[in-house]
Amino acid sequence: MFHPRTPQALALVPVVVVVALLVAESHSFPTQHAAQQIINNDFGAAQLGLSIVINQMALLRILNESSIINTTPTRHKTYRVYKHAATHPQAVQACQQLGGRLALPTNKEEDEKITQLIGVTFNTRGWTTYWISGTDQDEEGKWIDIVTGQPLRYTNFKPGQPDNGSGTEHCAHKSGNFPGWNDDQCANAGQGYVCEFMDV
Repeated sequence: MFHPRTPQALALVPVVVVVALLVAESHSFPTQHAAQQIINNDFGAAQLGLSIVINQMALLRILNESSIINTTPTRHKTYRVYKHAATHPQAVQACQQLGGRLALPTNKEEDEKITQLIGVTFNTRGWTTYWISGTDQDEEGKWIDIVTGQPLRYTNFKPGQPDNGSGTEHCAHKSGNFPGWNDDQCANAGQGYVCEFMDV
């Protein structure tokens, strides 16, 4: 089975967590170095210095639920749902840093597996957003895979969607509240994102 690698640059946790990490991980060289940079008011460098520690914190949020789907007799696709607030661009980056890519279901079976995985893994009361790879940022109504730039061959928007609400919704997400896709503002921080990893 494919095991996602540790990301090298993520900064998706709130400041309070960073402060806690500075205390709890004071023995860590990256943290000590970043703390000194904060003292020196070099916050840009401090953010870079903390990235390794922050990445470790992000990985603690990863739940072990996963779904493996046969895509060919010799290849498997593993989906992992990450409960970590992120914008759509951040979700793209996070999946790449984990060694995969932002998930893109290419047929009904894959789509249903992701829906089931989200619903089983998390408490889905209330509105939830888990980013997937579709976007029409370049041209309204023409949905593409944000990773490859290729047109989507499969979509599953719920009835009435995508509606481009307020003229600003250009990124696709799934939810534990309903089986279909919805469009939302790419800059919104959803509840998480879905990554996919190919096993060869």
